[in-house]
Amino acid sequence: MARESAFGAEPEQLRELLSFGLEDLCEQEVAPTASLGAVLERPGGQIGRYKLLSILGEGGMGIVYLAEQEEPIRRRVALKVIKPGMDSKRVIARFEAERQALALLDHPNIAQIHDAGTTEANRPYFVMEYVKGLPITEHCDHHKLTIEDRLNLFRQICLAVHHAHQKGIIHRDIKPSNILVSTQDDQAVPKIIDFGVAKALAQPLTERTLATEESQLLGTPEYMSPEQADMAGEDVDTRSDIYSLGVLLYVLLTGALPFDSDTLRTGGIEHIRQMIRETDPKTPSTRLSSLGEEAKKVAQSRRTEISTLAKKLHKELEWIPLKAMRKERAERYRSASELADDVENYLNGTPLIAGPLSTVYRLKKFVRRNRSLVTGVATLLLVLIVGIVVSTILAIGQARARAEAQAIADFLQNDLIAIADPTEGKGQEATIRSFLETLSEKLDGKFEKQPLVEASLRDTLGGTYRNLGEHEAAEPHLERAVKLRQEYLGAEHPDTLNSMDRLAWLYLDQARYEKAAEFLENAVSISRRAHGEEHLRTLSFTNALGCVYYDTGRYEESEKLYLKSVKIALRVLGEKNNVSLFMVGNLGQTYGRQGRYDEAEQQFLETLRLRDGFWDDENVWTLLYKGFLAGVYEKQKRYAEAERLYLKILPVQQRVLGEEQVYTLWSFEGLARVYVGLNRYKEAEELFTQALEGLQKVRGKEHRDAIRCMNGLAELYTAQHRFDEAESILKDALESSRRTLGDDHPWALTSMNGLAVVYKEQGQFDYAEQLLLEAVEGRRLKLSDTHPHTIESLKNLIDLYEAWNKPEKAKQWRAKISLPTPQHLR
Repeated sequence: MARESAFGAEPEQLRELLSFGLEDLCEQEVAPTASLGAVLERPGGQIGRYKLLSILGEGGMGIVYLAEQEEPIRRRVALKVIKPGMDSKRVIARFEAERQALALLDHPNIAQIHDAGTTEANRPYFVMEYVKGLPITEHCDHHKLTIEDRLNLFRQICLAVHHAHQKGIIHRDIKPSNILVSTQDDQAVPKIIDFGVAKALAQPLTERTLATEESQLLGTPEYMSPEQADMAGEDVDTRSDIYSLGVLLYVLLTGALPFDSDTLRTGGIEHIRQMIRETDPKTPSTRLSSLGEEAKKVAQSRRTEISTLAKKLHKELEWIPLKAMRKERAERYRSASELADDVENYLNGTPLIAGPLSTVYRLKKFVRRNRSLVTGVATLLLVLIVGIVVSTILAIGQARARAEAQAIADFLQNDLIAIADPTEGKGQEATIRSFLETLSEKLDGKFEKQPLVEASLRDTLGGTYRNLGEHEAAEPHLERAVKLRQEYLGAEHPDTLNSMDRLAWLYLDQARYEKAAEFLENAVSISRRAHGEEHLRTLSFTNALGCVYYDTGRYEESEKLYLKSVKIALRVLGEKNNVSLFMVGNLGQTYGRQGRYDEAEQQFLETLRLRDGFWDDENVWTLLYKGFLAGVYEKQKRYAEAERLYLKILPVQQRVLGEEQVYTLWSFEGLARVYVGLNRYKEAEELFTQALEGLQKVRGKEHRDAIRCMNGLAELYTAQHRFDEAESILKDALESSRRTLGDDHPWALTSMNGLAVVYKEQGQFDYAEQLLLEAVEGRRLKLSDTHPHTIESLKNLIDLYEAWNKPEKAKQWRAKISLPTPQHLR
């Protein structure tokens, strides 16, 4: 039978108190009963019959004292009281709810409540058992407890939490500092000292609580479940505590949190929510291996070796915390007692309730984290049938189209879908790429008498490979699709032009600019001849051609193309159209590459204005053009604005697109450049390194994006006087630029300029002069006399001659070339 409340409140009254205590913060509160000027009790003072000895902890609204009770028995206790000025009606209700909740609990691993009352100033307090001990993680490390000993302590905590759940109480803030371990009769006894509703009352006494003006993020983010992070209080149940217990076990095993605190707390509450909801933690064994030298200390504090600990985690043990920490509540343990049972199963060597992630669970995670890829593959399996039926009806008639569709269905069933059958898959796991690879292998020679079916398959397959960043795999499929459609449908057919569009963008992705320019100029000509200058496909090809022009430094051609086509697109297609918006934004890119930053800013702002109501805030193109705008701010030295914008879009890009998606990597690189401008070199280097590794992996080591990022990293090294490192990376960048982009490409000229500066600092004046003269001339011809980069090289040349003690040459260059103030310095 449930124990009655020591303070006269039954469970039903407790629920009412809890409900009252959790009312919206926006509701009007009754004025505090004590003034802010009231005297705060000090150690040495008295509250009721309790003498205050010291302060154990203090938060924004409450204080916990170590106190001494003298009668009827002499003992030390913990006394919690509301601070003066914080005792509003709502806060008092929360406080009352906490002490009533504690009064309902009677478990050896939960600190017991002894007494309650009010101070002379009418502020409520309650008195509970004083637990003399360390937080559970510190206790385990201090005494070097083995994994088995830690699990035994953890199991007791699970049973205590289960007891609370049976009483209808959810803790909501399970963490090491709320679980102290004392010694009784030479036995370690863990006790939970702080329960649930108090988190609605005050900041944690030893850790900060994050809050917004509208609501509070109740609890500690590092231990918080996804549903609790959503702050939907009505949707949090006992399984939220199961998640927190999983995090606690993770820390007890590995000595590290699943999500590093600095990373988690960077970027504000929304970033915290996103990360908790959507980022999967590393497995404990993987997390351990990432700790470096710290892993050795972790193993030693568990009386084992790193290899032994990693092996133990990797086998079965890590399945337990990972199951407890599943994002979906239904995937977690059903109760804290079931979690305790599984810990006991492990200790006894019996089969676990938990297990390795199932294929279904992995697939669900894949879908959640890679929606764009899954959409692409769904298109592969659905559009291959539906789309082909529609296109072939138009091309060859309805009867034959049905036969084509049946051929596709048979192919998918017999040659592709079979690999997902465990009896046919020969033990291999069915993955996205395995489907694509199987389709590629089976496709050759399969549709010799049905070329349009093959063309459709190859077109979709090539597009999917391109979306995955597999450019080499995409190329033969897209080239074959273009060839087949040109042969059987004609060069001017819409399907042929669609395939040409995909192939053109692939050439651009591959940095094959001459090929892309030639191909697109031909495509524009064909589409213009067949459909006219104002047709959607013609305008789409024109947009792509403009991108090729500005990527290759042909800025005047790009600007001329866009100025004419933007007007047509907005008039014919309207503002709420992808191609129209791309053109408006890409004209801004053209201005930006020419150093016309004010004009670039206006174009990007116009793009973002026009997209309102068409692209939402998480749309890939919204994020891209916001990133371009942030890049302009960086060029204008408006670093604070640039940083704010990058920090706003990056978490969304990471969640929506992934950390290794090209646009996300561009934003990492852009933010790195901002930090160079702010002299925050450590942060800049971390971001540059991440961006460069990603771009080289996704784009290739000699892609223009990788070369641009190398130039930026070298600029950072130069600013730090790490000249040898800067020289090495600039030589590689310059060599790659000359080989793939040409000597006069802006990125090659940037590498020359940067390397010359390094040589000047190293005292290699001859080499510096040679490169700077080439950079000045190249930038004047490619960019113009007034471009900021040209001005930069001219100033560097004059600085060189002054450092070289050649004042006459410096004077000649000053007289020979006027140095107007660049736009970004005005």
